[in-house]
Amino acid sequence: MTDTPRAVALFASAFHPHVGGVEELVRQLAHQQQEQGGTPLVVTMRWPKDLAAVETFEGIPVRRHVFRLPERKPRFLAAYAVEQRRIQRAVNRDLVEHGAEVVHVQCVSGNGWYAYRAARELGLPLVVTLQGELTMDAGRVYETSTVLPKLLRRLLLEADAVTACSRHTLEEAEAFTGVELGRRGSVIPNGVNLAEIRDAVPAVRERPYVLAIGRHVRQKGFDVLIDAWPDVLAAVPDLVDLVIAGDGPEHGGLLAQAWSVGLGDSIVFPGRCDRATAVSLFAGCSAFVLPSRHEPFGIVNLEAMAAGKPVVATDVGGVPDVVDSGVTGLLVPPEDPGAVAAAVTQVLTKPDLADALGAAGKARSDAFSWSKVADRYATLYEHITEHPSGRRETRKP
Repeated sequence: MTDTPRAVALFASAFHPHVGGVEELVRQLAHQQQEQGGTPLVVTMRWPKDLAAVETFEGIPVRRHVFRLPERKPRFLAAYAVEQRRIQRAVNRDLVEHGAEVVHVQCVSGNGWYAYRAARELGLPLVVTLQGELTMDAGRVYETSTVLPKLLRRLLLEADAVTACSRHTLEEAEAFTGVELGRRGSVIPNGVNLAEIRDAVPAVRERPYVLAIGRHVRQKGFDVLIDAWPDVLAAVPDLVDLVIAGDGPEHGGLLAQAWSVGLGDSIVFPGRCDRATAVSLFAGCSAFVLPSRHEPFGIVNLEAMAAGKPVVATDVGGVPDVVDSGVTGLLVPPEDPGAVAAAVTQVLTKPDLADALGAAGKARSDAFSWSKVADRYATLYEHITEHPSGRRETRKP
């Protein structure tokens, strides 16, 4: 039997110092691989360009490159034509020096093109993991790019294995590209750091609060939650705040919306939170709400469940893979402030229901520990190493 590959090149669409779901996923996965005796290497975009090309972050080796793509704009085409082979040689050199045994793309962006070519030129197995990039990018890059849709299709056609954070995300990519993945496609969910969440010191605020956290973009539906909040305040006898943490392009609009309906004093916007602040907010809240219009997975729902909190979320995308409505949380339709208000009111006014949902969610979250997620990836790496797909083409770098 072939040993499980230990040296994995994790091509992340973004990484530290940027903050987000993919960044946290890659960070946690790399740490787990190290704990299991592996030697991961994170390869990511060098943007802004003043970031270090070579760095070690929390003991994780990081290599950054400017992943140029052949977009149609003349200046992009010119830069790509001049620099793409130099960039590719540098990427390949990083992988050879590290002794990489597997190339693993986490969320397909410019990273995917250079990962794909590195895998082919070095004869390495290629794993592609989808994180909802088709619909969750705030800039809607897959609607404007001339290259990324074709790149995604090529990756899905030629990867040894394709995983997605949810069944919905996998099916969405198959429909978009027209590629039927068959046995090469599978679902490996994202995870949660159980100890980090459960050992957190609860945030202390003047009043009890309902928490919402995430990027302030339209997909997250925080405007719907603000529209719902007057009905919650009217139905809940004790004064409670709504904390909407995070930042993004819709932040100013959300602030204006809250004040325009006279809720500025009961809706709190703490802004972007570091990890310690975020987990303390999860630990201290009375309930958690994620009113997304679309959500590939919804890791924040899982984090709230790990903290033992009742969850109210919209029945979209991959959310039902995590939140079992009526058991670990309450699911409501998207774009429905009345339904959001009714569900939040239930968990705030029915302590027995809130306790039951919180306890069931906490038990359910045990299945999503990062160690179990890393184990599933390790099994996949071993399988594709033992059973090559025949899609690899070895070329000299």
